[in-house]
Amino acid sequence: MNDTELAQRIVDLIGGPTNVVRLSHCASRLRFELRDDSACMVAALEAMSEVVMVARQPGQVQVALHTGALGVHAEIMGLVAT
Repeated sequence: MNDTELAQRIVDLIGGPTNVVRLSHCASRLRFELRDDSACMVAALEAMSEVVMVARQPGQVQVALHTGALGVHAEIMGLVAT
C-alpha cells in the first residue's frame, strides 16, 4: 500500500476527515486529536499490516507505523484540510 492509500484507509478508520481536529507526527507516529473518540475503529487500525500499534487517550489516538510517518502525514493533511 502506498502513502496515499494508507492515508485514506487511516482517515476512514479514525472516523473520516471531519473527525480530525488536529494532526501531528514524529518519525514513526501519527497523533490525531479527534472530535469523537468513539468513531475511531481501533481494532481495524491494529489489524493493518502497516500499523505497529495504536494508543488511545481521551481525545487523542496515536498510530505508530512500520515505515516513516512523514509521507503519510502529508497525504492525510491533504485529506483533512478544509
